Amino acid sequence: MKKTILSIAAGAIFACVSAMLAPSAWAASGGLADTWTSVDADGSTQTLSITGSGGQAYAIVYDDESATGACSGAPARIVGPGFVDGNDVVMEGTLVCLPGGNPFRSRLAIGFSYDAGTDTLTDSFGIVWHRAG
Repeated sequence: MKKTILSIAAGAIFACVSAMLAPSAWAASGGLADTWTSVDADGSTQTLSITGSGGQAYAIVYDDESATGACSGAPARIVGPGFVDGNDVVMEGTLVCLPGGNPFRSRLAIGFSYDAGTDTLTDSFGIVWHRAG
């Protein structure tokens, strides 16, 4: 009896968590897959290349032409997966200063929120990204 109740409770919890983490129809259709650009707070151009069909994850490459704080003005790159949560995506990766590929720090996370009304992304630093096309 206890195993049955525990199994039912575990199944209900799993269903609720799955529903909360399920991608929106926009994300599931690959709505983020594109090239995005922005201007960083230091005035440098940034590019975000997002590939994949959506679902629960994307592959993301984040390039900054001049990472003033992290790389003393040298270009920087972050490569890693982006995990979908509704209209938000959280990218995880290691920031690498270029050329040379020296890691700046251990893995970090950057969040992006999609606004369907303006078709823009806003990152966790408050920078607004627009589709490059």
